Amino acid sequence: MHQDQNDATELRKTLTWRDGFAIALVVPNGLLLTVGYGIGAVGGWTAIALWVGGAVVGLLQNMLFAETAAMFPGMSGGVSRYAIEGWKRYFAPLGAVASFGYWIGWSFSIAVNAAAIGALVRTQWFPHSGTTHVLGHPLGISELVAVAAIACGWACNFFGARLAAGTSKVIAAIVIAALVVVAAAPLLHPGTWHVQRLTWYHGGNWMTLAVWFYVTAWSTYGTEICASFAPEYQDTVRDTAKALRWTSLVALGIFFVVPLSMIGSIGEDAFRADPVGSFAVALERALGGFSTLGVLVLIVSMFFGMVSTTADGGRALYGLAREKMTLRQLDHLNRWGVPGRALTLDAVINSLVVLLLGEPLAILVASNFGYLVAITLAVAAFLLLRRDRPHWPRPIRRGRIWVPVAWLLLAFNLLILAIGVTHPSLAGYGGATETLVGVGILLLSVVLFVYRCLVQDRERIAWRIETPSVPGRPPASGGTEDARTGKQEASEPSRSA
Repeated sequence: MHQDQNDATELRKTLTWRDGFAIALVVPNGLLLTVGYGIGAVGGWTAIALWVGGAVVGLLQNMLFAETAAMFPGMSGGVSRYAIEGWKRYFAPLGAVASFGYWIGWSFSIAVNAAAIGALVRTQWFPHSGTTHVLGHPLGISELVAVAAIACGWACNFFGARLAAGTSKVIAAIVIAALVVVAAAPLLHPGTWHVQRLTWYHGGNWMTLAVWFYVTAWSTYGTEICASFAPEYQDTVRDTAKALRWTSLVALGIFFVVPLSMIGSIGEDAFRADPVGSFAVALERALGGFSTLGVLVLIVSMFFGMVSTTADGGRALYGLAREKMTLRQLDHLNRWGVPGRALTLDAVINSLVVLLLGEPLAILVASNFGYLVAITLAVAAFLLLRRDRPHWPRPIRRGRIWVPVAWLLLAFNLLILAIGVTHPSLAGYGGATETLVGVGILLLSVVLFVYRCLVQDRERIAWRIETPSVPGRPPASGGTEDARTGKQEASEPSRSA
């Protein structure tokens, strides 16, 4: 494909594991957005158990993803790209499903963060502002602020990965400082924290807990975002593994300490009354006032989430286009070495979601289906790659015990996925409409896959793709087939540690 002389052709290796770690600290932001809903529904202790359990599963999965990331150090797109490699020998379109599901799972969280920022700004500083209606949809200060936030998040990413990483480091420092203050509240004000304020779930329906695990998995599993930047790390193998490990461990601690401190300080009823703004209330309580500061920190935290998820979503789309599984135009890097077109498409889609849907929380539930499908296919890909490419260079190779661990993770994810997609209403929001939206999004990925092949490239579809046993060696059929067309070409050698 033609590249402008000012455009880059490869992702630039400018990041260290600390940059990936800073970007991945978006995960605690997911805690602040959704833990309030969970606490209000199933109780404090149960919500903490769900979040910590999800973080443990995420840590185990990241151990698997570190191996696959080291196998394909030049591939952008993160875990969805590993799903492509594992499944293309059996059914190539599943790669498109995984990548599109992964992208939409991260992408729509941008709209959720933006809508929450708009609502907080309006409530705190413009409580009496009015709204108008455009084509039947409300348009007010909340929507305008949300779109402006999306544009700022786009700008932080469009002009280079270093800018996004630098912005993330500054914002992450602010967010972590606020989390430390909230976590230290029992020590700062020992008389205001009471363990009796935390309760267990007594609803009697275990499937409700499974659905809540499904709802929160987009965040508890989210530390895998570090893998999306693998080709941009200065030392791909070492930095990817280190970022995945440390982010998982820090998230695990945050998911236990912060909710424990918040609930003991302000009680579960505060979360039921204001699920999103409860963190600001807890920060205000810890500081002994300064309610505006609490809201500002919450807004900064949500914007931080937008910067990171925009970066991840754009790279997922770019990786999909590189595999020739979606629109050709997205296979493009701008002069700053980032997938500018994919990032721009991300921003436009999320702006439309905010303007047309207003509160996209239910859409997040729908997009979560795609995200869990992508993660599940990536875990299965670890097993398939172990079987199909046993001699492929693995700078990071997990021990034999990790094969049964991967099987257990695969079975667990399939169970959670099946319950979550068929019973979303048990969480208190979502239903058949959201399920259909989630399935429809994945079906659209197959349509774009076929369009790219038949219309843009004018080539036949290869439903199954033979793969080499080692880099540079042709497969049994005599060559490595192009990701869709069946044309034989040499594979790029894998970089060793």
